[in-house]
Amino acid sequence: MAKTETPFSISPNPLSLHLTDSLRAVLHKTRYTINHRQGLSCILGDVGLGKSTILRYLWSEYDARDEFNTFLMPTPNFPSPFAMLKEICLGFGLEPKSSRNAQERLFNDFLASEFAADKNVILFIDEAQNLDNKQLELIRALLNFETNEEKLIQIVLAGQLELKTKLDNKRNKYLKSRIVMYSTLNALTLAETKTMVATKCEYAEIANPFTDEAIERIYNQTAGIPRAVLKMCAYLYVLMKEYKLDEIPIEEIEHIGEEVAV
Repeated sequence: MAKTETPFSISPNPLSLHLTDSLRAVLHKTRYTINHRQGLSCILGDVGLGKSTILRYLWSEYDARDEFNTFLMPTPNFPSPFAMLKEICLGFGLEPKSSRNAQERLFNDFLASEFAADKNVILFIDEAQNLDNKQLELIRALLNFETNEEKLIQIVLAGQLELKTKLDNKRNKYLKSRIVMYSTLNALTLAETKTMVATKCEYAEIANPFTDEAIERIYNQTAGIPRAVLKMCAYLYVLMKEYKLDEIPIEEIEHIGEEVAV
């Protein structure tokens, strides 16, 4: 693997993901829902806890296998459910139609043909808290494409905690009832923070310049929120390089702690 000058990037790179017990539990629940064609799973978490990264990790995993047909929608910002449906169809290589009914028929035929070919279709939607009630209703409608025992499409929603508030709305009770199980991301422990930083250094092929004391101070400043940890590590690493130091300057950690936004 090539060396990098940005070992602590906050971009959602699944290749450098450090798997904690919390993330393993999310993977287990979501894989169960997908592999058994149960339909809908939901990954929830506060800002900065790694929802996008874990979603891309899952997408990369299934996209690499011939028996799955996948599409990742990173930002579901659409003026209408029909516009969203057309984007979903385009993501699976289907042409846009002039009406929603025609688009739904095309998509239903596509799902049926993929099922007949033993292909499991998966739709991953990030930032799902941005979906309005009508778009959530579209998700429910897509899940109506099913056999007597299995869903023809598996949908994974990842969103901030406000997504659960939307799903708790009475208007969305029928969609909520279809969720097999929620997965909720947690902040890192101190031990997990230490291991994550070490993993990032190993992936970037650099010596780990963070002492145990530095990691503990970073953890106390960030409360174990992965994005905040990575932002602070990135700044401190650049500072160390600029001043040609061998270790992270511990005295700078508290100075920048309040300036690091999730």
